[in-house]
Order: sequence, then C-alpha cells, then structure tokens
Amino acid sequence: MSRPRTVAIIQARMGSARFPRKVLADLAGQPVIWHLIHRLRQCQCVDEVMLATSDQMGDDDLAGYVTRLGVRVVRGSETDVLQRILKSAREAKAEIIVRVTGDAPLVDPASVDAQVRGLLEHQAGFCIAEQGVPDINEGFEAFTMAALTKLGSEASADPIAVEHTCTYFKKHPGFVNTVMLPVPEDLQFKGARLSVDTPADLEFLNLLHERLGARAGEIDVRSVVLLLRKQPELMRVNAAVAQKVAGLKNRTVLIRCDASPEIGHGHLIRCLALAEALREEQSMGITFATRASPVCSKLISECRHRHLVLADDVSMHWTQIEDYIRQTGADVLVLDLRGDGITTDFLADLRDRCGVLLVDVDDMEEKRLACDLVFSPPVRQVKRLDWNKLHGRLFWGWDWVLMRRQFQQVRQKRVDAPRRERFLPEILVTMGGSDPAGMTLQAVTALQKVTMPFHAVFVLGGSFCHQAAFDAEIQKVSYSHEIHRAVDAMAELMAKADLALACFSVTAYELAAIGVPAIYLSLTDDHFESSQAFVDAGLGISLGHHEHVDEAAIIHAVSEILVDSPRRLTMSQAALDHCDALGAQRIAAEIAQTLQYRS
Repeated sequence: MSRPRTVAIIQARMGSARFPRKVLADLAGQPVIWHLIHRLRQCQCVDEVMLATSDQMGDDDLAGYVTRLGVRVVRGSETDVLQRILKSAREAKAEIIVRVTGDAPLVDPASVDAQVRGLLEHQAGFCIAEQGVPDINEGFEAFTMAALTKLGSEASADPIAVEHTCTYFKKHPGFVNTVMLPVPEDLQFKGARLSVDTPADLEFLNLLHERLGARAGEIDVRSVVLLLRKQPELMRVNAAVAQKVAGLKNRTVLIRCDASPEIGHGHLIRCLALAEALREEQSMGITFATRASPVCSKLISECRHRHLVLADDVSMHWTQIEDYIRQTGADVLVLDLRGDGITTDFLADLRDRCGVLLVDVDDMEEKRLACDLVFSPPVRQVKRLDWNKLHGRLFWGWDWVLMRRQFQQVRQKRVDAPRRERFLPEILVTMGGSDPAGMTLQAVTALQKVTMPFHAVFVLGGSFCHQAAFDAEIQKVSYSHEIHRAVDAMAELMAKADLALACFSVTAYELAAIGVPAIYLSLTDDHFESSQAFVDAGLGISLGHHEHVDEAAIIHAVSEILVDSPRRLTMSQAALDHCDALGAQRIAAEIAQTLQYRS
C-alpha cells in the first residue's frame, strides 16, 4: 500500500512587523528560508516542499528567490493564511500537510518524519508533541487534508484559524482526532528560542552555528540541546525577546526623530534603544520617520527597522506622517525632536483624527501638552514648566532615561566586578558623533598640561567634523593615548575608564549607568542647566558652556579628580545608584500597558 502524498508547506512573508525581510536575512551564510528548504528536503516522508506566500508586491523577492531554488510557490491572500494553505495543499494534491513557519530554520527532519508516521499509525487528523514536556523543536505541525478541509469549511470565520491555522486545532482538541507523540529525552529542553522574530534571535542562531562549527543547514537540534545544557548563558543573547501571543493585534509604532552633524546623533540613538525594547519585549513593529540622512539610513537599516524618509519640503512632513499612520494603522507616534514647527493644537487634532497614542521624549516645547505620555530625564527645567494643560501623564526622573541595552549588560558586569585602580588611570574623551564645536580639540590641548600621569582614550564619532585639526594637534602631545573611531561597543570602552571628559548629552547618562565619574562641557546653556542634575547627585562636574570654559578650568578639574581616588569611587557609586539603564524597558512597558488599557 503506497504512503499518502505528503507536502511540506512553508508559510512565509517578507512583511514581519518586528523584523522586516527576516526570511531572507543571512544565517551562517545563507538566507533563513534556504535553511528550511534544505532541511525539509532531507525528510524521508515528505514528497514535496513548497512555499505559500502572499500575492503582494512586497513578497516578490521571496517568491523569486525560492523559485530559483526549484521550489513551487503558491501565492494568495495577504491576511487569510488558512486560505493560502488550503490553496497550496489543493494545488499540490496533498493528502498530508506539514505546515512549517518561515522563521524556524532549525526544523528537524527526523521529528517531521515522526509526526507524519504518527498521523498514519494512529489514523489521526492532527499530530502534536506531548504537551507539558519541554521540546526544543519549533515551527511545524502535521495534519491531514481532511482536517484542513474541515477547518476551512467550519472555522473560516475564526481569527485564530484564519491567521494561525494549527493553533485552532490546539485550542479545540476535539475538533479533529489528535495524537500526541512523546518528546524524546534528547530533544527535551526549555527556554531556548530557535525561531527568528527579531535580530537578537538571528544573532543567537548565528552564535549556535559558530559554537557548534556547523555549516549552513547542518545543525542537529540534539547537538543544540547538549550545547545549551552545558552553556545555558548563551541564551542571554535573545532571552529578553517576548513570544507573540496568537490572536493578539499586531501593534505598530512610528518614531519621529532626526540625526545630523549639526544636531548630533543622540535623539536617534536613544530612540533606537526604545525601538529595541518595544520590538523585543512588547512584540511591536517599528518604523522611523526622519529627514533624509545617510547616518539615519545606516543606523536604522543596521537595526532592521522600517524607514520613512521625509520630503525635502518641510511643509510636507506631517502630511506624510499622517498618511503613513492611516495607511498602516499605526498605534503609537513617538516624538523626539525640537523646532519642527508643530503646535499643541495640531498634535491634538492628529491624535483625535487618527486615534494614535502620542508619546513625547525629553521635550520642553508646548507640543508636549497634547501628548498622552511624556517622559523626561531628571532636569531642573521640567519642574519650572506649566503642566496644567497636559492632556496625558508626565514621567520625570532617572528611571525614564533612554539607554541602549549594551549599557545595562556592561553595567551588570561593573556591579559584579567593581573597577580596580590601575597604575595609570584612564581618561575617556568623548564629545559626540560629530562634535560640531570642536570640544575634542579643547581636550587634546588641555590634557597636555595635566602633570599627573594618565592614559587618554579619544573616541571620534562617525561624522566627526575636525579630523584634520585633530590629527595635527594629537601629533604634538606627549601623554599616552589611543584613538577609536565610530565605536559600536561603546559600553565596553566606557567600562575601562576611570574618568571621562565628555560633552553633556545622552553620553552623560550612559557614563552614569556604567559608573564612570565625568567632567562635562556643554554645547548650550540649556545643556549646562540640565547637567546640574548630575552635579546635585554627586556623580559629575559640569564646567559650563564650552565657549566660556578656558583651558585652565579643564586642567584643574581633571587634575583634581585624578589625584583623588576615594572621590572617584564615591562618584562612581553615586552614578550606579542613580542610573540603572532600564529606562527604555520601562517606557516600552508603559506604552504597552496604556495601549492595553485603551483597548
């Protein structure tokens, strides 16, 4: 008697909310979707592998790539996954279907075969691994054409069946005859995420390939279990990623900010930190809206977010933004910008017309009053503002400072293993991505006249404005030094410093989170006033607006702190006590909670 025709149908699209184009992202040298096809072709019980994707233009690249691999592609409804799977199964004349999600590249051929055999042996309609037992496997289920047909005729109006197909079988165990297979001991493992929902997941899977020395498509999940039992710390890479719950609405966020050599990169950097927390911990999709900028395009692309580039004509910006909110159904609009010409009334009208949650970050302008959630660092100016007409709620203080995850991770190392005094103290000089005022040059020359021995570490941003002048000045110094350009792992570099000489900006909060005492120069009088919060907390020294700070003041401040080790340690502990680097996570959670309350 011949075996029923079995088809593995990969369900995949390019339009993931959290990680656009993830199925073509590189994993160990091959696209994620290539891994699935390669591994499914190793199944003994699968007669054909095919792809079910949408008929939208955005999925053309995926369909074209898979077709070139010799895989049949069936395209259908963008939103009705059930009808797409049904269409594919009918076209392939399948009697048994193995539905495979396109984000599970470590699918195990032996386990797929076991599910198909389980269906046949027990004459069941749906096969699933034993519930309540930890299973390393993710992303595939086997069922009969009869079960799928019944689902299409009797549950086609159910959102769970339409979007998630097999989840309906699990939630309604009596709908078809279901068999549960025992999970082999060598596949029993809890806590590992092997699906690709975010860039952190992709990083974890690349790390597994590296540690196991495996070529693309050749990882055995049993070897993953053995590795993670011995080295569970590897799972920290994507431990913070929240699993999206079936049936919950996909929430999307539009973040409006800018970056340029003139205004620096701080607004974009801290918004990327918020975007990471929203995506990984709250399962939200992110789009950035910025003016045209190579820096913005590069950083946003590297973090795998969508990017809406605004028109050169400033008067068109908010028309573009409103159109995007309406077209995509965005739930949240985050604002981190100054002087864009928008008024409180305009924002209030936008909020009411589009039903969007308005979130404002570190803003002194009147438009903040129209927002639902306003988050501010612990600066004095906020307390002087009139908040009587605020539409929403204000969150003020150290707890609401946006910071990249790397600072939280390195901070923990700093707490676990406090910095030890070295024979030659290290001074970190960091004045922002572009340093338009040339404060790095001020530091180079002032440090030459500090008599106590030290080692200087200069960090120059990717758009540093004074390269030629810096090269000329650094040749004249006699003190020990090194130079770093466009640093990604900034937290690791900061953690080595005993003292920082820095431009007051987002960097000041980052230094505090790592526990680095700092001396600040300010670009503006407003920045100088903001820096007083650090002085009041005892974790920094603020010298004032850079134009009014002479060389002698820098020399005196640096010398005074370098010679006083107990004071440095006291300042370091004060910094750690005030800034815990969890602001992005708190703000993301507050946004998610507010949305949940509204719905």
